[in-house]
Amino acid sequence: MEYSRLLRPLPLFLIFLFVAVAVTDLVQKLTEEPPPPPEIAGAAIPRFVAMEPVIDFRADGGDPAIEFLPIPELAQGQWSARKPQGVWARGAAADLRLELAAGGHRVLILECLPASGKIPVRTFHMTINGIDCGSVELASGWKRYRLVLPEGVVRPGSNRVDLRFPDRDPAARPRRALLIRKLGWFLDDNVGVEVLDDARPVSLDLDAERVTFHRSGILETPVVLDERTDALQMRYRFPSGAGRADVVVEQSKGGGVGLDDAMRATMRPDDKDSGRIRIPLHGRRGPFVIRIRADLEPSGSQLLISSLRLVEEGDPTRRPWAANPPPN
Repeated sequence: MEYSRLLRPLPLFLIFLFVAVAVTDLVQKLTEEPPPPPEIAGAAIPRFVAMEPVIDFRADGGDPAIEFLPIPELAQGQWSARKPQGVWARGAAADLRLELAAGGHRVLILECLPASGKIPVRTFHMTINGIDCGSVELASGWKRYRLVLPEGVVRPGSNRVDLRFPDRDPAARPRRALLIRKLGWFLDDNVGVEVLDDARPVSLDLDAERVTFHRSGILETPVVLDERTDALQMRYRFPSGAGRADVVVEQSKGGGVGLDDAMRATMRPDDKDSGRIRIPLHGRRGPFVIRIRADLEPSGSQLLISSLRLVEEGDPTRRPWAANPPPN
């Protein structure tokens, strides 16, 4: 019996078997959904540090989506708990401290309600960092008061604000002097009391890949990168054609594996009011912080960011974007 005739079809059978296995494997890979890149919207709450903060003292005045800084430190025993209308300064004096990211603020705007009674509170006196900032005559009911501050009284870092109520009735019960709703700090000499009606300094919707800066400040968003992360990319627009923003991606303190150098890019209008940037991340992994600092001048400028996303190598949305412009 000639076995060569039986063995002759064997190589063809093996080739067919190999091709069938390869095709099956390819179909399986094509139908499998690839793992998504890391999300910017995570469990941690982003933080926004306002350059010209408006502090809302109402119990429901916060925003659960963002932690707004600074948060004032109220002297114990001199202030009530936060209430739906604000916080009461109690007694003949009340002090607070707060950490400001910038100094040199020239205007302070206060929205408040003085205590009424047989001897209503009609005056308060303010000092900031031990420097006399003058007295304010109070009207009855809710009003806004604008104080022009001495030059250089507000400094970056810790600031102490002292309020004194010289005409408060010491026998009054409860021991209330002034109900404060909002307190705003501004660099612009020409700002008016209506500025307290403005929207939040930043609007954030990371699920929709959108961020809008209404005023100058720093937005910090924590994110965990992995080795698949290729880049951070976004589009931006300055509607007024003025302003500047710097974007930094850097490792969080105490963690991260990979290159330690921060990665940077700059957004500015230049010849046109819109553009796009891409920050290569080169597969870094570990806990990082995305930090966007917007400096918006003149007052009323905005920065609109869209398509803010992390992409991985091979992402179909990845485009051969032009190199980022060098910072000033």
